[in-house]
Amino acid sequence: MTIWAFNKPAEEYLQFVSDSVKDGTSRFGWSWFDDADLNKIKDKKWEEMNEDEQTAWSKSGFLLDIKNGDWIVHINVPKWGMCTAAKVIKPYYFDNNGSYDDFRHCIGVKKESVVEFDRNDSNIHPLVSRKLKLRGRFWKIYCENEFFESLNNLNNNAVDLQGESKGTFFLKTELSRPLKHITELIHKNHDGKNLEKFMANVFRKVPFVENVVENGFGWGTDYGADLIIEYRSGLPINGLEKIEKVVVQIKSYGGEHWETGAVDQIKEAIKQYEADAGMLITTAEKTDSLQEAIDDLSSELEKPVAIVAGEDVARFVLKYYGDELLKS
Repeated sequence: MTIWAFNKPAEEYLQFVSDSVKDGTSRFGWSWFDDADLNKIKDKKWEEMNEDEQTAWSKSGFLLDIKNGDWIVHINVPKWGMCTAAKVIKPYYFDNNGSYDDFRHCIGVKKESVVEFDRNDSNIHPLVSRKLKLRGRFWKIYCENEFFESLNNLNNNAVDLQGESKGTFFLKTELSRPLKHITELIHKNHDGKNLEKFMANVFRKVPFVENVVENGFGWGTDYGADLIIEYRSGLPINGLEKIEKVVVQIKSYGGEHWETGAVDQIKEAIKQYEADAGMLITTAEKTDSLQEAIDDLSSELEKPVAIVAGEDVARFVLKYYGDELLKS
């Protein structure tokens, strides 16, 4: 699959080309004479072509390389700064009955796929925005993932910059993708109790943590608390600081976390250790049912209960333990 960009047509053809794409036909110039059909010219040797045929072939012969499933983006159509994109469903053909004296090179496109957009729209990936600036008669856009991400963003109006630059927004979005993989690596290299020991070391690097207890050897012996964290809260003034306790349940899971048994364990641990709060850490992806169970427990006990799941595990680990992991 290839994404092709076509340069803006001359002003007198602009509306014609724009309307034609919406009606299912992408058009390209260098086709002002009746014998400009590329399917006929391609069988001729260069020296057998007349001057017009040589010009048409040299300027537009690439159109024969466009395949079904490719995408075409018309730059500055229907107006400057706008683009019109469509998916190819019919390869090159020549318009023998063209109502205009040019733009008779045709590619069939799916009308339902046609989308108009401002190339600088917040939903368009910065790399794609740069690729959609004029570069010649035609060119290829070598950023398929970002292109289709942009189309999906447009379809859902997904990007709200909230005062950020577009570059910063997309950088944050793309940085979140390797975080999921990092969590998967944490899970891969730390099963069961090994993850508990690993997270204990992470918590020891968290500011204001005074003590980390690696607790028991499983359900029934640890009363639901894999770790017991004691940390300082309040103002750093004598008499205004206090030590609080949070119990932590840790699950080294893959995929999605559906079962809510860990929430029952946190409930047991908060009561057993008279903790001020609870926390669930799971390397699996959080589900709505798990979040609902956490929220219900917090309301029932009138104590905060937090969940750190999926890519947020990587965020937490890198924030407080990243220097240790990245030591050579």
